[in-house]
Amino acid sequence: MTKPIRPTLPTLALDYDAGILTNTMTGEYGEAVYGVVLAFREDRALWPTIGELPRLPICVNGSEFGPCLCAFADWGKDGTPPDCTEELTLLLWMDDGAQVMTLTARRSQVKTLTRYLDTKAMLGGILHDQYVTIRMTPEGAGHRLTLLPGELVDREAQARLAGVAERAVASGAFGALS
Repeated sequence: MTKPIRPTLPTLALDYDAGILTNTMTGEYGEAVYGVVLAFREDRALWPTIGELPRLPICVNGSEFGPCLCAFADWGKDGTPPDCTEELTLLLWMDDGAQVMTLTARRSQVKTLTRYLDTKAMLGGILHDQYVTIRMTPEGAGHRLTLLPGELVDREAQARLAGVAERAVASGAFGALS
């Protein structure tokens, strides 16, 4: 029996050095994107050492590469950072091109997205009730991820976006929904 093909969503690849976000489906890039957060997923990933090939994750908690209890998630006694990287992936709706995209932040960049998600939870709001601008902002020698809340989404569009999120998760394209 043939294993069913699971759809893959395009991603917004983050280049912290150049300060750009690249749409992996269209190749378009820019310093900012405008959309609506539909869902999020928290993961941990263990990546090969720099220079090792292939550059695929060795283990990703909650995916086809896992699940794994990550023995590499703890800080070393000498203060060395964990080998296992904390990740936060957003499922985004982009009006421009009517696209569903994912964006994954790693390590310190996760805090930016977590603050937004925590604020939404505290206010009792649903994720897909507000537009956001996600951009790369210059900082030091590179760039950092920033998220700016925007105007509210009307109720009719909220209902439609809830359906989009449900279908993306049900298809297996996004995995676990938080």
